[in-house]
Amino acid sequence: MTHVHQDPPPTRNRLVHHAFGIAWRTPFGLVWLVFTAWCTMAMAYGPLGPSTITWSMGTAFALACVACAAGPMPRYARPRAVRWMILIALWGSVLTWFWFVPAPAHADWQADVQESATFAVNGNEATVTGIRNFRYRSSDTDCEEVWVERTYDMSQLRTVDLFFSFWGPQRICHNFVSFGFQRADGTMTYLAVSIEARKRVGQQYSAVGGLFRQYTLIYVWADERDVVRVRTNFRGETVRRYRIQCTQENARILFERYALHSIEVTHDPRWYNAITQSCGVDILRTALGQRIPLFPSPRLLLNGTWEEQAWNDGWIDSGSNFETVQQQADITEDAKRAGMDDFSQSIRKRDISIRIRAPEGKPADQ
Repeated sequence: MTHVHQDPPPTRNRLVHHAFGIAWRTPFGLVWLVFTAWCTMAMAYGPLGPSTITWSMGTAFALACVACAAGPMPRYARPRAVRWMILIALWGSVLTWFWFVPAPAHADWQADVQESATFAVNGNEATVTGIRNFRYRSSDTDCEEVWVERTYDMSQLRTVDLFFSFWGPQRICHNFVSFGFQRADGTMTYLAVSIEARKRVGQQYSAVGGLFRQYTLIYVWADERDVVRVRTNFRGETVRRYRIQCTQENARILFERYALHSIEVTHDPRWYNAITQSCGVDILRTALGQRIPLFPSPRLLLNGTWEEQAWNDGWIDSGSNFETVQQQADITEDAKRAGMDDFSQSIRKRDISIRIRAPEGKPADQ
């Protein structure tokens, strides 16, 4: 008697192995890997946060994509065409859902991002409500929560400073700017604005989560004694400050752009994205009038390297070498020793000038 050999039914491990084999052997293999991985992560994280349910959904989706790539197809159909049609339908459904999920306007926000600033302009006077001025005690969460309203004379806007705050990695950091206004008595007062991920209560910042709509975008307007001091004194970050070279007219334009963008994201909430919509990227979009692509180059994306890029390109005029420039711009110890009444003056013992370089290679103020 002749026995017909039959292959055992494919197991899950064999399906996975076969799927990855197909992925690497076919011209569209990389497409399969990228789209399947991205859609799986998008479902697993979910805009409302990762959970057992979302991770289960993501796992089920990944297995469905694996089965599509390696599972049996009907004999009457062209296997490859059917596989790709099903995969495209799966990917398309996740992409469509992900794209159209709206960013929330209201949520249980953490205390430091609870308020959104509002602006009232009367001639040269700009009144800003919702300025954060927390009084920190022992940590960045142990504080007196204070939100204030202040009025600034736009005709007396004199300076713009760019801050680099490093919490560990040296190729990426947090950037924010501060505007300096001259008072009637000749002294200066400063208003900082920091583009941040708006986190809900219980959330921690995650670079991966920042790619999958875990947070919305917010412009935090704050006193320097808050936004600088919390980083140097309580989070253990290294902060450097540079004076941006620009005309008084361009400083005002930059302030007005920040205010308009802040109003826009308040009334039309947007998702934070670690690549396309983040602190460094949006600073450049604001300063340069949107003249950077949706997906920036690594040169622009790695904002921790902007200092060295500016030095190499000749946009920093002081210092004999880059290490000296960094030391002169470092305000960490000055901030730790500064008092509450003279904080802004204490972190301005040295002014290191820097120009912002537009993608075309020209200074941003031209």
